[in-house]
Amino acid sequence: MSRIVIALGGNALLQNGEKRDYETQYDHAYRTFENLKSVTENNETVITHGNGPQVGDIQQSHDISGIQAHLHQSVAMSQGYIGEILANAYNNIKARYGLRKNIFTIITRTVVDEDDPAFSNPEKPIGRYYSDGELGEARKNGWAMKKFKDGWRRVVPSPDPKEIVEEPVIEYLLHNGNLPIAVGGGGIPVVYRNGVMYGIDAVIDKDLASSVLATAIGADFFMILTDVDHVFVNYGKPDQRSLHEVRVDEIEQYLKDGQFGEGSMKPKVMAAIRFIKNGGKKAFITSIENSVNALSGGSGTVIVR
Repeated sequence: MSRIVIALGGNALLQNGEKRDYETQYDHAYRTFENLKSVTENNETVITHGNGPQVGDIQQSHDISGIQAHLHQSVAMSQGYIGEILANAYNNIKARYGLRKNIFTIITRTVVDEDDPAFSNPEKPIGRYYSDGELGEARKNGWAMKKFKDGWRRVVPSPDPKEIVEEPVIEYLLHNGNLPIAVGGGGIPVVYRNGVMYGIDAVIDKDLASSVLATAIGADFFMILTDVDHVFVNYGKPDQRSLHEVRVDEIEQYLKDGQFGEGSMKPKVMAAIRFIKNGGKKAFITSIENSVNALSGGSGTVIVR
């Protein structure tokens, strides 16, 4: 039996342009667990997930209501929101196929450094687009705003994750044969000030945070599931090439050469590299549909030592 951390991409719950209701997200979650059932049942597995659309919706509902919640509170809400969908889907798969494990959604905090340069240079967009006429009203909230092609959006810091606070609980649940859902949306960002923990407004990359967790619990494998079967070099060019088995030093060089998109594949590759360099055996980047084949060496990109 191996120990695996599986980081679900946004397509595990939503595809671009889909209606963001419970039923749509549940249907995707059900199909996700149907694909993963042999992996989760036969290995010690932790499921992590993103929260991009959901945390934006939560913040927007606060905006509309006039109740300004902190962003770290919205991340916490999104963990419960998505956790319910995933847990319901898994329990119905469990009943249908006679699986053994119980699932637990863990509200998870991630420690970051308050001196991280990200706090002085917020770049991560969240929430809806604002017109030029709405910009002044948005800035009254104290938000940093940035102009994009389709309008203005709020941008927030995305600091590097350092520690997963609930790691001992996740370890306990794994050891006792359960299936934890953790580090939702990269975790609720917290900092220590004079030994006291505080929430802080930021968004943490879920793949980087999942890599921290995978290392902390001594996972054998780290799997990042996204909407493509492989990592590519020279993406979108005539000489585009998919990567299959690749050494960590080789893919690290591709990273330094700027081969991977800033907001898409780059953090996934960085997370995989960190996991391997911190002692992990293999890291996989592939699609949900190819996850089982990837573990047996038949598909996807696998990063090795």
